[in-house]
Amino acid sequence: MLKKILIIDDDYNIAKKSKEELLKAGYAVAVAYSAKEGMEKLKAQKPDCVLLDLVLPDESGFKVAQDIKALPDFVNTPIIATSLKHEEIDKHIAAKSGITVYVEKPIDYQRLLFDIKDVLES
Repeated sequence: MLKKILIIDDDYNIAKKSKEELLKAGYAVAVAYSAKEGMEKLKAQKPDCVLLDLVLPDESGFKVAQDIKALPDFVNTPIIATSLKHEEIDKHIAAKSGITVYVEKPIDYQRLLFDIKDVLES
């Protein structure tokens, strides 16, 4: 059974590249371009992991992570945040929001695939 990854990122090019890399690595992938669409796809598809941009047009990624963790079905779903923010405070807020791994953009896909494999096996 393929593991399912949900990408929530408003940047079409990053979402497309992430999807291509994850498909090549053997994952099933769904993409959402806003927090609202992301929450709808989360509930419908029940992914094994969420790849979440922290800056979305309709909601903060930190808030989306909290909303995901507040749902009983997704309390243990790992969330990997992707962000252009490189400040320590953002990493601290991410951890407090229920984010498992913090990945800085531009994304190093070799490292990201390692992180995904790691969180799915733990």
